Amino acid sequence: MTRELGELENAVMTVVWGAKSPMNVRETMEALGNGDRVLAYTTVASVLVNLHAKGWLRRTVEGRAFRYAAVCTRAEYAADLVKRALEHSDDATASFVALLSGMSQGHRKALEAALRITGELPQAADRAPRSGGAEQ
Repeated sequence: MTRELGELENAVMTVVWGAKSPMNVRETMEALGNGDRVLAYTTVASVLVNLHAKGWLRRTVEGRAFRYAAVCTRAEYAADLVKRALEHSDDATASFVALLSGMSQGHRKALEAALRITGELPQAADRAPRSGGAEQ
């Protein structure tokens, strides 16, 4: 992955990320067709080919067509965006403070859960005060 996705690339990747199996151009086009604008087959084909060339998609041959699947998950893409943004900061602490100050309560809870999963934050039971006196 080299950069943030453009608007149409993101729409295509959203469809591919949500698919249960690799998709061909027609399936992708039909999945995109529920919005305000209808995209031409050649437009969708070009976006899929470009995303493949950029390393976002892998493809396999099926008959005379290709089927496309994502190389990474949407979560991995989002994590990569955050990591790259932090690489541009000259003060990571200030960047985290700015991020946290604008974060919704739901995102804060998700961050806390992620820190617990990775072992960076003790489990709730591990943080509970001990009964029977002052902390040591």
